[in-house]
Amino acid sequence: MPLDDAQQQAIRDAVQAFYRRAGPHYGVDPAPPAVRFDLRGRAAGQWRVLRGEEALRFNAHLFAMDWGRQFPDTVAHEVAHSIVYRRFGLGRDRRRPHGPEWREVMQWLGFEPRVTHDSDLRGVPVRRTRRYAYRCGCQVYALGARRHRSAQSGERIYYCRRCGQTLVYAPEADLPEDAA
Repeated sequence: MPLDDAQQQAIRDAVQAFYRRAGPHYGVDPAPPAVRFDLRGRAAGQWRVLRGEEALRFNAHLFAMDWGRQFPDTVAHEVAHSIVYRRFGLGRDRRRPHGPEWREVMQWLGFEPRVTHDSDLRGVPVRRTRRYAYRCGCQVYALGARRHRSAQSGERIYYCRRCGQTLVYAPEADLPEDAA
């Protein structure tokens, strides 16, 4: 893992401090959720609720490559999502992810409410998605896993933009070069 123990602890400490400050101010539970360093791809951080359990995930590679730009801003960004969720929930009163409530929490924590980071992403490991070959009368298409599942389950039918024929799964076909 590219983050050393001290950096991981600094992130955990920042998470704890943000919840201790913001929880009472916004009238929400100040106990932080699980903190993980397993996020991959181009996102620096992620706040998620899965089966009612919150988690904060951070991209160790991005933090290690650009610590000064990611810490503590990205940590505050994800904590702010959690504070808004804890205050308003995910039901009928759901708020926009980077709406005025989130911006207000970011400003209250002392950070500029930026939605994206501006780190150089060269060298960041990218997760490749599997591609599936589909054929029509004139060419072979590469569909991603989600579209493949939709096509196989009958949920969706995909058509060629050129000839209009239905795309048919063709596992023996070679994928187009730009899809590999």
